[in-house]
Amino acid sequence: MPSLLFRARHTPLAHAALLLVLALPLQGALAQTGAPAPTQRFDMAAQPLAAALDQFARQAGLQLVFAPELAAGRQAPALHGQLPLREALDSLLKNSGLHGRMQDGTLTVETAPTRESTLAEVRVQARRAVDGTTEDTGSYTSRVTSIASKSDLAFREIPQSVSVVTRAQLDDRRLTEVRDALAATPGITTTLTNAEAANFFSRGFQIDSMQVDGGAPLNISNFTYSAAQNMDFYDRVEVMRGASGLLGGVGDPGGIINIVRKKPLAEPRVTVQQSLGSWNNYRSMLDVTGPLALEGRVRGRAVLSYTDSDSFIDIKHQRSPQFYGIIEADLSPDTLLTAGLSRANIRRRGEGGGDVPRYNDGSDIGLPRNTSLTQPWSTGFTQNSELFAALEHRLNPNWRAKLNVTRTSSDYDGTTAFGYGALDRETGTGVTWNGGGHYLYKNTQTVVDASLSGNFSLLGRTHELVLGVDRQSVESFWNVGYSSDPSGVVPIDVFNPGSWQPAAAGPVSRRYNPWGQKQLGGYGVLRLHPTDRLHVILGGRYAKYKFNQVYESMDAAGNWELASGSRFSEPGKFSPYGGVIYDLNSQWSAYLSYASILKPQALSKSGPPPGDSLAPVKGKSYEAGLKGELMEGKLNATFSVFHVARTGTAVLDTRYPSNHEEWSGNCCYLPQGRVTSRGFDVEVGGELRPGWQASAGYTYVSTRDETEGAPFSSITPRHLLKLSTAYTLPGELSAWRVGTSAHIQSKHYVKDTLYDADWNPVRSYDFSQGGYAVWNAMLQYKVDPRWTLTLNINNLFDKTYYQSVGYASGSNYYGSPRSAMLTLRGTF
Repeated sequence: MPSLLFRARHTPLAHAALLLVLALPLQGALAQTGAPAPTQRFDMAAQPLAAALDQFARQAGLQLVFAPELAAGRQAPALHGQLPLREALDSLLKNSGLHGRMQDGTLTVETAPTRESTLAEVRVQARRAVDGTTEDTGSYTSRVTSIASKSDLAFREIPQSVSVVTRAQLDDRRLTEVRDALAATPGITTTLTNAEAANFFSRGFQIDSMQVDGGAPLNISNFTYSAAQNMDFYDRVEVMRGASGLLGGVGDPGGIINIVRKKPLAEPRVTVQQSLGSWNNYRSMLDVTGPLALEGRVRGRAVLSYTDSDSFIDIKHQRSPQFYGIIEADLSPDTLLTAGLSRANIRRRGEGGGDVPRYNDGSDIGLPRNTSLTQPWSTGFTQNSELFAALEHRLNPNWRAKLNVTRTSSDYDGTTAFGYGALDRETGTGVTWNGGGHYLYKNTQTVVDASLSGNFSLLGRTHELVLGVDRQSVESFWNVGYSSDPSGVVPIDVFNPGSWQPAAAGPVSRRYNPWGQKQLGGYGVLRLHPTDRLHVILGGRYAKYKFNQVYESMDAAGNWELASGSRFSEPGKFSPYGGVIYDLNSQWSAYLSYASILKPQALSKSGPPPGDSLAPVKGKSYEAGLKGELMEGKLNATFSVFHVARTGTAVLDTRYPSNHEEWSGNCCYLPQGRVTSRGFDVEVGGELRPGWQASAGYTYVSTRDETEGAPFSSITPRHLLKLSTAYTLPGELSAWRVGTSAHIQSKHYVKDTLYDADWNPVRSYDFSQGGYAVWNAMLQYKVDPRWTLTLNINNLFDKTYYQSVGYASGSNYYGSPRSAMLTLRGTF
């Protein structure tokens, strides 16, 4: 079935028909296994159990059958959120000694039989309680996260700033890719490296590492791998800001990302979803989960996703079938095995292009947002695959061991066409066609993490310890064959680009092969609790790092010549980590922390030529703040102040002539740079009141290049506010939900220099983009207990702005104009 889906050419009608064809047999099969009622939105106050059961039955459309004396004198807790009926009913009846059965439209409540719950039920209920799963909660926050260590911690137990984008936010805002989710995350700035790929920044520094399910980090900053995960496959996205050397290995002190996969559910469920949007954007999704065998001890989940879409940029088109599958098996009451895979085939037309140039004095040309400096013959095919497995074993009630393995592979084969150069206002020249080459690249990453976590007693108190080892191996290559027609010669009329047809690309004549890095590290975190209120965290990482790159080019005689070779090996280095948390009361805590990280500079070399790689830069961050866990844990709040410093950054050594070859080892530099970032974060997320979810974060950051005496980052705005909220209307209007979200930031400022073909400076310039606000809206209607219809309008006021501000010669990407997306979702 998946292979048929991957080859099919879908129209919008075919999308919907395919989902129905797949869903109806599955729905029937699940019904035979006792499929539960679908999810339902509940906003019920704490009240007598009899009244609560009556309200529950009315909202769920069930006839209630029970003896009222069974509920006499019993209270039911409050119930809020989008929940499966079974889970909601179990919450109402918890500790009551009663059991409810839902069958054929009738709810029967009776005295619970004296039997133990099945293993599958225990496992899944425990997961929701302790690992932060956000699916079906309807919440804009999670109770716990594992991003700061290998143990599950509440946000108050982490002495750094942490944000989460939950499943409810992903669904409400139709955030379909990981870059969409990070664009909605407080304190995070996203920039486009091309129309399809993005980089992520926090506190002025790039985020280099991404964990999956809290495992060893993937490298997301090299040019052969782009974080483009499909959010249909994931439960939530978590971000910890600040240095993350403890678990992230090497990188900048900006932060680390953790994306958490959807897991199988204990009860059968089928979800179908069809979206139709602006620019012929059609997206289909089928999500099937439930028990597979052995009385629920083996559970599975499969997700099919298909996208077929044009773009607001002319010529560009993308088609992408994707698949995700996962199986969980309880090998014993204490051992859980998880294994799965994902696959994505992405075909694009109009590769390259997407960005626009500026005038050579840095001022804006004012081109239409649909301007496309690419060609229809420029196409690309990317194939992403992932295999993963995890084994978790509880040694005893206090200790747990876990092994987590992920292997990703990304292959690309394509051609490209793009415009490059700054426009001369007087002559209208300066922008030329570039590309015309045939690009082949591959990136494979294997990450392994093994950890042991638990608690122990010392001096009459209980403390926690986490120990682990991890390994990251990245293997890549990038090969290019160029056209016989020289690139950068044919001029472009940017107001009417027209066509460009260079000769077909020839054989590979330039190759970066191999390109790779390896990390091997060990880490530990000790959480001490000297008093009930005082908590001390001590930790560190000891790691080794290797980098290897060979760059070769072919000469006129067809012989390969070594242009650059960069081999770098960093001996074992220790990165310390520490923090103190003091509980002011049952809801608020104050904290102070220190974290560090290293970033190798293998491609920046010291003189004299050819030079040796510089020592790694060192990054460290200090943070202090307050954290609150409010509304019985349904609302998290953070206020933090931070100071981040990075030292040893490469700066040009003027004693030697400059040698610049993009993506290669360059000479010559000195490790003298020092950059700093200071500011504060304010963030709240979760339930403000019953039926009202919100996430809001404001970040102030000031970066400075201490060597140059000037601002360091033109990417990160000084002021950044992000908010997202959804409200369920009360009473008879409870079938309706309304929501809004916004991205509001201060101006960008860019100061740079134009260079000629030999990298000699031609002209310095500066320019800025003023602050802007982009507002979005959501309207949702629950047609019946199974079907929901949602309308999303992005860039509601059709604001014209640049999402990414680059240089006079390019890398300026417009933000999307106003667009709409209508989504029909059914749960069975």
